[in-house]
Amino acid sequence: MPSQRHVLLPGSQRRIAHGARATGRADAHEWVELTIKVRRRSPAPELIARPDAPLTRRALAARHGATDTDLARVTRALKHHGLDTLGSHPAARSLRVAGTAEAIEKCFDVRLMRFGGARGVYRGRVGAVRVPAELAGIVTGVFGLDDRPMVRTVRPSRRRRAIAVPQASARAWFLASELAAIYDFPDGDGAGETVAILEFGGGYFPADLASYCQQAKVPPPVVEAIGVHGAPTNAKDGAEDEVMLDVEVVAGVCPRAKLAVYFSRFTEQGWIDAIDAAVHDDARKPSVVSVSWGWAEDDDWSAGAIDAIHETLHDAALLGVTVCVASGDDGSADGIEDGHAHVDFPASSPYALAVGGTTLHVRAGIPREQAWKEGDGLRSDGGGASGGGVSVHFARPAWQKVKLASVNPGAIDGRVLPDVAADASATTGYFVVVDGQGGVIGGTSAAAPLWAALVARVNAKLPAGKRTGWLTPLLYGAGAGGRALGAGVCRDITSGDNISATIGGYRARAGFDAVTGWGVPKGRALLAAMQKL
Repeated sequence: MPSQRHVLLPGSQRRIAHGARATGRADAHEWVELTIKVRRRSPAPELIARPDAPLTRRALAARHGATDTDLARVTRALKHHGLDTLGSHPAARSLRVAGTAEAIEKCFDVRLMRFGGARGVYRGRVGAVRVPAELAGIVTGVFGLDDRPMVRTVRPSRRRRAIAVPQASARAWFLASELAAIYDFPDGDGAGETVAILEFGGGYFPADLASYCQQAKVPPPVVEAIGVHGAPTNAKDGAEDEVMLDVEVVAGVCPRAKLAVYFSRFTEQGWIDAIDAAVHDDARKPSVVSVSWGWAEDDDWSAGAIDAIHETLHDAALLGVTVCVASGDDGSADGIEDGHAHVDFPASSPYALAVGGTTLHVRAGIPREQAWKEGDGLRSDGGGASGGGVSVHFARPAWQKVKLASVNPGAIDGRVLPDVAADASATTGYFVVVDGQGGVIGGTSAAAPLWAALVARVNAKLPAGKRTGWLTPLLYGAGAGGRALGAGVCRDITSGDNISATIGGYRARAGFDAVTGWGVPKGRALLAAMQKL
């Protein structure tokens, strides 16, 4: 029977990871660090359009952060239960607390177990979390009880060796700067802007970036690697190709921007800590965030974690920070093998700019492009495709006036993604240097930092204090000639599909679609539209 001194924490329900089984109780003396989320001092306004004037980070904290009273109340209550508070962040409405597994079990009325399976060994729990009754309505999330790795077991390399960069006419793939030219980015180098990049594994290696910049003939940017709560910034665990891809794409387009790379662990707690660290960073003040990672929204996320990350993306919209998120590389299935269609989170949040993928060829100087799909569209089979579809978690926003139904029977009219796209094919992809070797990588995880670099260039051209901000709803609003703005600032992609689920998927078509969104960027047109605003 649940303790009468505890109350249920909404959204905290968790199930065993696929293929895992319990192997025993967690060690009672195991030291566990948690992230506790608390309520806002006042509700953040529901946004139906891009704010005309973004808030400063200080103003956001003062209006919609946590109160000192609530933080102190939580600290006292948890101390009574044997937990220590390691730090707090009023703007992010979070506390970092720690204690033994035994104390944490009693505090939150849970049982911590050890599990084993395809993802390796992890500490986890089943069911819901209950918080001490005196914290009801104050604590909104408890993260870190479960440290399962939220990463697919199949993550094939998308690299292939290339000694040096031949002339453009002799190859099918591109330098990031060449894609910026093809997509008509405005002139510039990103000077004065800070681009935040989120990573959940791998490491940043200056020697690789220096080699890349030498090949790409651009000066190396200033890069700062930040380990969130002690996460390593130099791991060679197979994910360094993702990290260096993100860094080098932005560096190739914005070599004078500052790059802040936040490393965290690929768990629910790691996600929450990383997005909070970037969005609420009042020292580096990034104006755009690039996220190349994600997970199917209806597979392994708890509802509470989705809501916590979505709330921080809401903060980003209020701050005028653009968050570019890859829409996924497994087409309509999103890597889930149940036959149904799925979409990736956090790309599915309405506060994200979801970025899909295309396959780009240039013949006689003319770009020819279609939706990205290779093989059956699944990376596990050596293929890949642009993620996209209809959310089952987020209702369709009022500003997303598009007529597109989910291929899943009985589905809601949810948020449709992606919003935009860019080259993502591994064949016609991006030159990178990783582990001392040159090669080519594709995926929407390359398209997302390319869009982030475009936003940084646009921001650098806008008047002081002005920036692109929450771009997503603008794309669906009125632009020149009565058309949607997205139709004017993107080149439409009208062929190809992302069908990889048994039930089906989506096809590119004239206008907006759930494979490439409004299309690929027309950079100068985007700048002109933002200048008019």
